[in-house]
Amino acid sequence: MADSDEVFLAVGGAVEVVAARVAEVLGLGDGLEPEDGSGEWAFVGRARTVDAPMGVFIGPNYLGSEPGVLTALDAYPVMVDIQFRTHKPLQAEEARLAFELMVAGMPDVPALLVHNVELLVAAYVPGQAPRYFEADLTPDAEDVETWGRGYCGRIE
Repeated sequence: MADSDEVFLAVGGAVEVVAARVAEVLGLGDGLEPEDGSGEWAFVGRARTVDAPMGVFIGPNYLGSEPGVLTALDAYPVMVDIQFRTHKPLQAEEARLAFELMVAGMPDVPALLVHNVELLVAAYVPGQAPRYFEADLTPDAEDVETWGRGYCGRIE
């Protein structure tokens, strides 16, 4: 599996409006509208760790869990995928920096930072400082005792 790093946002409204807000906060240029029906907007921005372009894809969270299966990601309808293919070893750091910029620039929006959709790296709830988790914490039900304590979305 290729490494992936995503920020999930608990924000309502049209994806294009959310994408424009995220693009402004991250200092991205104009985005390319979705042409494939995915609803995912594509942007190119400048990395912060090195002088190189990186891709940012903003769209609906398509990773819904099966009925009756609990995951922290379900409460976050928007996914921001950070792709730094030319400097893959720096991608997780770029995603962390993007997460921190989104938290600072959109303090009203709960957010999760996730690696490979398997590891919960950090969570932000408005009114609290971002919480960085220990390694090997999943966004799945097996770790709900940690992430479900007011750090990630809501438990239903």
